[in-house]
Amino acid sequence: MPDSPAVPTRSRARRALVVVAIVLASLLISAVAVRAGFWQLGRHEARATAIALFDENSQLAPVAASEAASDGSLADDEWRRITATGTFDTASLTLLRNRPIDRERVYQLLVWLDTDDGRSLLVNLGYVPVPGPTEDLAAPALPDGSVTVTAVARAFEADDGRRDSGATRIVPTQVPAPAGDPYDAYAVLREACADDGCVDHYGAGQVPLPELSLGPHLAYTWQWFAFAVIAPVGGVLLARREWTLSGDGAPVATASRVRRAPRRRSGPSDEEIEDALQGPDGIA
Repeated sequence: MPDSPAVPTRSRARRALVVVAIVLASLLISAVAVRAGFWQLGRHEARATAIALFDENSQLAPVAASEAASDGSLADDEWRRITATGTFDTASLTLLRNRPIDRERVYQLLVWLDTDDGRSLLVNLGYVPVPGPTEDLAAPALPDGSVTVTAVARAFEADDGRRDSGATRIVPTQVPAPAGDPYDAYAVLREACADDGCVDHYGAGQVPLPELSLGPHLAYTWQWFAFAVIAPVGGVLLARREWTLSGDGAPVATASRVRRAPRRRSGPSDEEIEDALQGPDGIA
């Protein structure tokens, strides 16, 4: 019976190259997972810091903006209620587009308040609904005289460079230049009191403060770190399997190539027994 053809095996050098590639790929995947884990951990810590600052500053009594910024920065008092007295620069009233509230398309209202201390504070006055195709925008009427505002201090957002219809961020460059030196933060209006009374917003409603939560970043952190451990372990197991599979050069037998030897009979067949019972002339 002819021998089965030998299964070709890869050379030792080629197998070593494949094993090294597998190990390096698993280490690279692990490094990327570690980096992603620390990135998620950083986001978790940033949110935790923001929540701690909110919990601390939101409980403080209102303070004058000039007093809060006496150390040079109002942004350090983010989430604290501040007060300021001055006049609105009505010519600077700007509609911030693409900034929905509770998934409703609205325009948020930004304006400079020229304070009595000679500086300018950017105030978010509220919002108005986006008008329909046949509707006119109802811009709110702002008081001309002195007004005292109570607002929540917020740090300016990162400027994404978008303006006009594409504007999304609250930054000083979204509005005309102020008359005075601007504060390094803006304020979300909670109350404005003029000679004719007090209101809590201008427009259709008050801009709500965001709801802060830790989110899933810590869970994602542990998932990435676990994957960073699993990747090299899996790579080593895969590399070991690759190295040992037919590594000695012996052919690997398969079910299709295994041929069984014919089974030998343990006794005479039925035909042989019948011939033996008959005589030499064929008569029993």
